[in-house]
Amino acid sequence: MDKKFTRVLMGAALLGACASASADCASALTAYASANSPLTGNGSKSYILANHPECFGGGSTTSQVQMNSTSFQQVAAISGALSARFMASGDLPQASLQTKGMAAGGKSATWSTWGSINSNDTRQNYVATLGSGLNTANTNKILTTVLGADYALSPVTAVGVSAAFDSGDGTGSNGNTANSITSKGYAFAPYVGMQLSPALAVDASLGYGKGELNTTGVKSEADRWFAAVNLAYNQWFDKVQLTGKLGYLHGEEDYGNSTVAGVAQSGTAARNKLDQLRLGVQAGYWMNDFMPYAGLGYNSDMSRSTTQAGATSDPIGKDAWLWTLGVNFFSLKNGVTGGIAYSQEEGRTNQKNNSLLANINMRF
Repeated sequence: MDKKFTRVLMGAALLGACASASADCASALTAYASANSPLTGNGSKSYILANHPECFGGGSTTSQVQMNSTSFQQVAAISGALSARFMASGDLPQASLQTKGMAAGGKSATWSTWGSINSNDTRQNYVATLGSGLNTANTNKILTTVLGADYALSPVTAVGVSAAFDSGDGTGSNGNTANSITSKGYAFAPYVGMQLSPALAVDASLGYGKGELNTTGVKSEADRWFAAVNLAYNQWFDKVQLTGKLGYLHGEEDYGNSTVAGVAQSGTAARNKLDQLRLGVQAGYWMNDFMPYAGLGYNSDMSRSTTQAGATSDPIGKDAWLWTLGVNFFSLKNGVTGGIAYSQEEGRTNQKNNSLLANINMRF
């Protein structure tokens, strides 16, 4: 009986050690796969997951960063390109249009090709929620490139397809341990847009792809898919353009079992889901082919879930304000538009995010 009791104590001590500040991701994942209890105690799945979120493809903190920086960036790029096709230059101040020989009523472009590149930087800092007292500090920078082309079925309807490619790197630390984080992925998405009136347009997209997340000693692979619909508003007041957008976005990442040294760890698979509502307005001022603008947005994670066993907390918050400063340029004679913008997210409990975006659109 004494020997059995000793073995139990040694096993509990090992699990506790693997969940401590000194554990790397491979040790934490091995301990997680071996834990019997999903919810309670220092050796439980919930304890290990709460203290090492950077080591797992599942869970609220990792999935939220990945989806916002990849799938939802592709959605934003598609919607922005369609807004540019239907609304951004179609109602520019009349004097400028006439000067360029593109007065209202002229033939719209049949084809549009476009591209965008976005650098998204996310930082998280909070104390682990399950009693360890360890401070979690995650940083992640993801670069997402999106390319697309669309064809006008009519003056008010266009269909197209886009491809996105992302790569990221960062660190995740808990206590004295710093784990490296790298990621990469791709997705393809057909889309459709329709101008409902001179002031309103709607777009929808549906995408599928794959992603890979690597932390120190751990590899996780996932299938991705997303769907989104956006309603855009546009109105000119002399040289001032007022625009708005309301969007609903759904994303999923379906992770298989993570691997340590090529060996799959049973019970580490997880499906992550995120439903997000976005509302934004911006005002720009026309300055002879250039338009500086400022915008304010509100993002709400209406639903965020994971099947990761032991995921019980939400340390980063679900709502945020987003402010943007940027400038667009218009070369109407050559059918080229583009822009650059900086955005910063504020208001989440323990997370900061900023991004730098550049885009270009060519119509012919």
